[in-house]
Amino acid sequence: SASASASSATRRHALMFVWLGLIHVDVAVTALAVWTLPSAMAVTALATLVAAAAIPRTVATPRWGARLARAVTRTATAYFPTRLEFEDEEAYLRAVRNEEACVIGLEPHGVLPLSVISFAEYFMHDEEGARRRGLTPAARRGARALASAAIFKVPLVKHLWTWLGLDPISKACMLRMLRAGKTAVIIPGGVAECMAMERGVETLYLRKRYGFVKIAIVTGAKLIPAYTFGQSRTYGYWRLGPPIVPKFVADWIGKTFSFAPIIFWGKFCTPIPYATALNTVVGKPIEVEKNPDPSKEEVQAKLDEFIDAMRSLYNSHKARFGYEDVRLVIC
Repeated sequence: SASASASSATRRHALMFVWLGLIHVDVAVTALAVWTLPSAMAVTALATLVAAAAIPRTVATPRWGARLARAVTRTATAYFPTRLEFEDEEAYLRAVRNEEACVIGLEPHGVLPLSVISFAEYFMHDEEGARRRGLTPAARRGARALASAAIFKVPLVKHLWTWLGLDPISKACMLRMLRAGKTAVIIPGGVAECMAMERGVETLYLRKRYGFVKIAIVTGAKLIPAYTFGQSRTYGYWRLGPPIVPKFVADWIGKTFSFAPIIFWGKFCTPIPYATALNTVVGKPIEVEKNPDPSKEEVQAKLDEFIDAMRSLYNSHKARFGYEDVRLVIC
């Protein structure tokens, strides 16, 4: 019925807002509280946010938190919708069964890295999808996505994103995961890629991203390129830069605060993204020879190999997803 459909749409948009709009709620509450200080309500609101920020994100997930994460995951995968395919899934699963570490480099970043939800069957709350793929519990527990550490300083957001299967990215975290034979899903381009992206082209910031490659070599982890077609179309945006401020100033802001100085909008001019299909293709694993102390030349060669594999992955699948005439720029 029309009423049931409207109710379903309201719930769907509400859950998408919970996933992606909590940071906006934090900012709005903080601004309003500061504006109305020293009222008791303002002090209470600020104290509540400070208390929420102080709660360790590693606290065991409460039942309601797990239910919320499961609802967000299922809603998001159906909302876009998402699709995940591998050029050689058996090679990846074989590595998981053998506890061989893997680094999945997922591109592009876009305004927000929504494409990680494509891997819901692997490390999020999509038990039905996991059963369809025949994934073992070990395969699901052995993978986590890593995101900007800045997001894990935001009250409420840091807890929800942890429940969803994400951790703050750091060298120590990656080394710990990979030495334990786990899979780390990362978006190498990061905030710098947000500052480089341009409309009408697919922009990847990879040529100076030596860190993740060096970590892969140090641990002997396989490097796996992955590309999400549709990621760059989820939001409209305006980015700080010339003529308002010089580009180097905007770049400094992004690098210093790990947040791109961008105003973005989706459906209804809210943080709810446009419902554009997210089609993620995972390429074949790149074998990496373990070396505790790789040379710059060795790291450069393996990065070049990863970039070539990413470009090949894009070119091989772009026509299927409506990107045949969209140029790929790797900077």
